[in-house]
Amino acid sequence: MVVKTLTKDEATVRLDISGMHCASCVGRIERYLSKVPGVDSAAVNLATNTASVTYDPLIASPDTLIATVVKSGYGATPATDDLSAARKPLARPYESYNLLAAIVLTVPVLIISMAIKPETVTLEWIVAALATVVVFVSGREFFSGAFSALVHGGAATMDTLIAVGSFSAYSFSLYELVFVRQPMLYFETAATIVTLILFGRQLEARARKSAADSMQSLSKELPATASKIAEDGSEQIVPVGKLLAGDQIRIHPGEKLAADGVVVSGASAVNESLVTGESLPVEKTVGSRVIGGTLNTGGTFIYRITAVGAKTVLASIVALVQEAQGSKAPIQRVADKVSAVFVPSVFFFAALTFIVRLLLLKDGFSEALIPSVAVLVIACPCALGLATPTAIMVSSGRGAQLGVLIKNGSVLELAQAIKTIIFDKTGTLTEGTITLSEITPLGSYDRAELLHLAGSSEVPSEHPLAKAIVSEAKSAGVKLVDAESFTSHWGQGVKARVDGREILIGNTRLMKNSGVDLDETIVGEVFKLKESGSTTIIMAVDNLPAALFSFSDTIRTEAKSAVLALQKLGINVMMLTGDSAGPASAIAEKIGIENFRADLLPADKASAIEELTSSSDGVVAMVGDGVNDAPALAAADIGIAMGHATDMALNAADITLIRGDLGSIQTAIALSKSTMTIIRQNLFWAFIFNIIGIPLAAFGVLNPMLAAFAMALSSVTVVTNSLRLKTLRLGSADEAN
Repeated sequence: MVVKTLTKDEATVRLDISGMHCASCVGRIERYLSKVPGVDSAAVNLATNTASVTYDPLIASPDTLIATVVKSGYGATPATDDLSAARKPLARPYESYNLLAAIVLTVPVLIISMAIKPETVTLEWIVAALATVVVFVSGREFFSGAFSALVHGGAATMDTLIAVGSFSAYSFSLYELVFVRQPMLYFETAATIVTLILFGRQLEARARKSAADSMQSLSKELPATASKIAEDGSEQIVPVGKLLAGDQIRIHPGEKLAADGVVVSGASAVNESLVTGESLPVEKTVGSRVIGGTLNTGGTFIYRITAVGAKTVLASIVALVQEAQGSKAPIQRVADKVSAVFVPSVFFFAALTFIVRLLLLKDGFSEALIPSVAVLVIACPCALGLATPTAIMVSSGRGAQLGVLIKNGSVLELAQAIKTIIFDKTGTLTEGTITLSEITPLGSYDRAELLHLAGSSEVPSEHPLAKAIVSEAKSAGVKLVDAESFTSHWGQGVKARVDGREILIGNTRLMKNSGVDLDETIVGEVFKLKESGSTTIIMAVDNLPAALFSFSDTIRTEAKSAVLALQKLGINVMMLTGDSAGPASAIAEKIGIENFRADLLPADKASAIEELTSSSDGVVAMVGDGVNDAPALAAADIGIAMGHATDMALNAADITLIRGDLGSIQTAIALSKSTMTIIRQNLFWAFIFNIIGIPLAAFGVLNPMLAAFAMALSSVTVVTNSLRLKTLRLGSADEAN
């Protein structure tokens, strides 16, 4: 069961729902779930047949929610986080057989009724018998669905429309056959309505399966078995499901990796396009991270498993996309409001049609009945219910293929309106692989001693500058020890105790706040180094200045072109960084960013973004990768995290760039714009279909059989239009793919 704990007072569960056929079904389930004590929100998705419910685990439970869905007249089961159970919205085998049986029986009904035109009672009763089987056996799901909706709250759904429409034509014909000497028979109408709707649902299910194919393909990428290294060094072929974290696996050329891990021996090249979209194989050596489902294209190596099952990168991607596919975009509210009154309104128009034709136009009973049936049959709440979620489902899968993970439908809709994008510097606009370029002693310490004290102090830190110091110390063969104490001061530096000495490493603000006296010579040297573009920090030992550490970083190769592309879209590009003005200015100038702010603490970044979001007339997005970016990512309208970002940054982000390619931002915006265009087209056609179709049916232009065909076609058209997102060109990431 997929249950995500958000806080101690809030959790989210995903449920698989069965028995839904239209937007009215969605609305009814949401209303039932929303009334459960402890439920904060409930979103039901017709395209994916899922429900996502946020609730208080102290008040409600998944079992309670499942029971509520069942009480509303539908089926519910816990969704699974198993990759092999990726959603398959395809009709079940018996539904295909049911459709086939309906077609086989309806064809002779049509031939006899419309070509031969039965003139004997025997043929009329044969037609009646065949139609009876089609309507009440093949079409039993319409009647059971209508009955369930009636007894569970007295509601009406699309099943109700079909059941009432087909039954009206059938029962009128049966009455005529039994009691009237020259009967007006519409058995072929009743049978054809059922058959065409079943056919439309089959086409719709296949189209929806095609929409979900991207996640289906991801779920099949893991191999069935793996070569596990036993304790005696031998290889054992074991099922992937039996693997555990810590197991060592030997991977041969041409094989797919069974789980995430770290290379412990050997070397090779691995094609990671499945996850990153990058077609060129990536070199892997000892210590390299590898991802389950990717393809080994080179030599043989052994890797130690670090994550299996739902904890793998591949499973995380599938889970995030499924979460996005199950969400709703704000634009869906329009369809939801219409759907809430749609079916009752259709019954009203059908009744009005019958009354007007019978009493005002003086039509006969059958002439008044048939247009009324056509009104019931042509009305299509399905198209309204599928217009938005199918587009989101296809779009989310397409984004994952292109290396862009979008959190939910709201973000997907919002991204098209981005007017300002703010970049962090280190690890975002730059590679983040900062190297220690120079150590300037300020006392009698030698280089090795400085590296020992600084490296030992920085081991617990995740900051790129800390990692650069530790890396340089290890490369120089300097022995590092565990710090006796360690405190991180966000945006300033760290304080530690090593070998009984008090160590401070950070910027001038940390030194000042800690009472370290910096004379003018030291301040001038720091200023000089920073003006040259170097990032420089100070180390103090026992409150006395001991050394200056200068670092260099490399600008990402795609940074300048990505910024230029965004600026050409009319987007205002800014940079906020905790680094000092010198390095920030140098980086900004090289990349082409005119507006930047430096020397910012994480809280300062968040405050600056809050200012922009309150004053901007468009959406403000923040791009970052580190722990210190999390507050800013959360404060922005849209937070965008690089694929290599820390867990905290990823959790705070709305969009994740799997490849860590800044060009993917343009892809995300283009995907959002294309998706919203498709959704608007879907909603337009869904509305215009009903606006035009219902009057045509009422005026007798469309008979019930044509109405049934048109209704079935409308849903298929909406889903098929959404499938266009799978092939649309979306910018740089798409071209790279």
